[in-house]
Amino acid sequence: MSEELRLWTVGQSGEAKPLSQLRQMPTELEFEDLLVQNPEMLGSYLKLVGRQTPTESGWLDLLAIDRDGRLVVFELKRGTLAREAVTQVVDYASALDAMSVDELSKHISDRSGSDGIQAIEDFEQWYADNTIGGDDLSRLLPPRMVLVGLGIDPVAERMARFISGGPVDLSVVTFHGFMDGEERVLARQLDVEPDQGGHQHRGRPLTAKEKRRALREYLTARGYAELFDRIYTDIRQQLPELAVYEHPGRTGIRFTLPDADDSQAYKSYFGVQAGYMNSACTVSILPHAIRCDASGLQQLKSSIKLHDWPHGGYYCEFQSEEEWSEGKAAVLQFVTSVMTSRSQAIEVGT
Repeated sequence: MSEELRLWTVGQSGEAKPLSQLRQMPTELEFEDLLVQNPEMLGSYLKLVGRQTPTESGWLDLLAIDRDGRLVVFELKRGTLAREAVTQVVDYASALDAMSVDELSKHISDRSGSDGIQAIEDFEQWYADNTIGGDDLSRLLPPRMVLVGLGIDPVAERMARFISGGPVDLSVVTFHGFMDGEERVLARQLDVEPDQGGHQHRGRPLTAKEKRRALREYLTARGYAELFDRIYTDIRQQLPELAVYEHPGRTGIRFTLPDADDSQAYKSYFGVQAGYMNSACTVSILPHAIRCDASGLQQLKSSIKLHDWPHGGYYCEFQSEEEWSEGKAAVLQFVTSVMTSRSQAIEVGT
């Protein structure tokens, strides 16, 4: 650990006045509130999904998912981190790691929506929209662990460095706190970071071909294949021939395209699912499509019944090929309109 950090304020006269050291936050709850309101203080591209989340071993402070789709367990202390904090965070992470990905996704969804954490109704959809993991929930595990406090004692630091040097992903982030009058000043420092070479996700992620094969087996076993294929083909024909990335999942396929403002960022526009909400097949209309053509959505609503889709957007349901034949024109007109609006936005941007 680096030597103690010191700060001075320097006035116009050149006089330097040292700031007094803050040894601990008033309460751990206040420390939690601060980090929930400002998650960037914990790291880049983190999405908080849980706070005071119960596990078999107790209540973990904060739970997040990083950009790669990995679960991150945070243990916070309002003062100096001691050895007990190291054992606590390992205990909590191991309890989550013992869950299946289905149990874990339900665990997160059921406990979201309070204490400053957004509600997540459909975790698989949320995961695909907010990480580069797509719908491969196996990327959640094993969890990363992060200890956060106002400094760390030598024993805890030694333990953390020993653990992080092996196959376990443990980091230590400390804040140096100072008082400037009535205001607190916090400086962030990464004291311990894991050996970047030793961490592997549990199991081998399924290839796109394997996901499509599993989806085909699901559709065939439940008698959805014929209707699904027709709806999928009709919608796919309205999308650009190139630059469309299809995400096959357990029950359907999502269509993503590059963002008009950033060719490296793919956004979900539409999806076709089978068996959702007891419907043979559904077509999901996702928020990015709506932002492209809000007026077209109103026209679609006047032609076909839409239901709310979790996390924004809508879906329409079809129980038979006859129902799809009746609603097909309205849906495909909207899809075409969205693609036209997207192309125009790209042209304006260039």
